[in-house]
Amino acid sequence: MELKQLQYFQVCAEQNSLTRAAEILYTTQPNVSMAIRALEKDVGAKLFIRKSKGVELTECGRRIYDYAMNVLKNVNLISETGRMSDQMTFSIATNPSSNMAVLFSQFYQKNNSSGIHFRYTECGAEQMIEMLHDRKYELGFVFVAENKRRALSQILERKHLEFIPLVMTDMVLYVGKENPLYGRSSILPQELLSLPFAQLEEDYFTINDMLESLMPNQVNGNMLERVMVTNSNHVMIQMLKHTNLCNLGSYWLRDVYRQYDFQRITISGFEEKVMFGYLKARMEPLTPMGKALLSFVEKALNEENVNLT
Repeated sequence: MELKQLQYFQVCAEQNSLTRAAEILYTTQPNVSMAIRALEKDVGAKLFIRKSKGVELTECGRRIYDYAMNVLKNVNLISETGRMSDQMTFSIATNPSSNMAVLFSQFYQKNNSSGIHFRYTECGAEQMIEMLHDRKYELGFVFVAENKRRALSQILERKHLEFIPLVMTDMVLYVGKENPLYGRSSILPQELLSLPFAQLEEDYFTINDMLESLMPNQVNGNMLERVMVTNSNHVMIQMLKHTNLCNLGSYWLRDVYRQYDFQRITISGFEEKVMFGYLKARMEPLTPMGKALLSFVEKALNEENVNLT
């Protein structure tokens, strides 16, 4: 069985015509017929019913078509992998963050003539750690609550990774114009219990864990009403724009949410409680592109006059 036979078979099945298939394949109808007969011989069954106006797949032909499509798809993936192997790809992972999305977009604009391909992935800290451990990604940007720093360090030690903090950030409340709190400048932690939330999906290093160390003793982060949970930051933004849902997040670049006219409300006692930083392989130097991105992020933080650690 030859790959060309499967390619001819695919086009014939989709066109229901040997003549049209020959035109698409830039060959002759006899060549197409010969390839189909050879494939039928290899399979040991008829694949087409010949009709006056074309051809139609047999029951066996329909099953073979599904298999052939998978084979051809994998062949294309193999070819693409070989082509990409000659290209350098700079890969970073990050917790879902509009801040990082904006920064990476700006960074790309300044570095898109380098000939390097880029991969940007949003995920939780646990998945990020595994990706960096497998050396699939060079950098991972994460938010870590103070009370999770030691646990993170223990995990990273086993994975031969390290966490480099960049800045202490505030945990704040974001609301849109549809929320009755719009216009407020600050709230108390207890007030969070009466609010409906839209939050991103979480893992071990979660908002719950951050709240655990910040909320008053009688209040538990699990008491928050999560009306909606999503893995999409875009959906999150739309929900804040058009509903009364609110979101607990970090604050370290003031202009990111300004375009959406969201209200940033401080929470008493929640200032400078979350670390933002990056993960990398321990004792391994960064590539020039990795160093350039870190320099770019640190410059952006400095321009915001935030407290670099």
